[in-house]
Amino acid sequence: MTAAFAPEPKGAGAIRPIGTLIAVASVALLILPFLSTFGELLTNAAMAAGFDAWLGQWIAPVEGQLVHGALALLGIPSAYSGSLLYIGSGAGSLALYISWNCVGWQTLLFLVVSMATGLQGEFTLRSRLETVALGVFGIAFLNVLRITVVALVAYFFGRLPAVIVHDYGSVIATVAFLMAFWAFAYNVVLEGRGGDREEPSPDQGSRIGQMA
Repeated sequence: MTAAFAPEPKGAGAIRPIGTLIAVASVALLILPFLSTFGELLTNAAMAAGFDAWLGQWIAPVEGQLVHGALALLGIPSAYSGSLLYIGSGAGSLALYISWNCVGWQTLLFLVVSMATGLQGEFTLRSRLETVALGVFGIAFLNVLRITVVALVAYFFGRLPAVIVHDYGSVIATVAFLMAFWAFAYNVVLEGRGGDREEPSPDQGSRIGQMA
């Protein structure tokens, strides 16, 4: 009797975190209308209690400044003051408030949940740290891009379309980014403790489990 184990396809390790993200995204999209309403209530309660003070003081102004720079590169007039982002000029300008709920904590939560399963395995400490650093940098970039897109939609189409993009597009963009991130991490960044990606040798299947 001969038992042969085929080598695991390259990038197959990415299936676990991507599968988790697909499941989470499916549930999130199904209950998104309820989550949006609950999120608004939670935001108002947290702001009333003052829990958002340090996020609004340190994170929101930085993101507002970065979005202002991105809009300037696109030729869109804008200005920022603390957590307020002003788009356009004159009487037709719009004011967008970047609250603590908009600075990206939901996206960071998705990243932490995916890493709880995605970093399981025999990977080197260095590649794990590189993956974490890449994920945090990518999330920061995604948040600035997300607010910039919302600002552009508000500038060209008005406040209501911007709210729709903010509530629905953010979840879709986050999950799509994390799926691409984990596919890249498993194929490029993460390394097995032996020095290379965890791929069996070509003849491993013919040497394992041979019994007469």
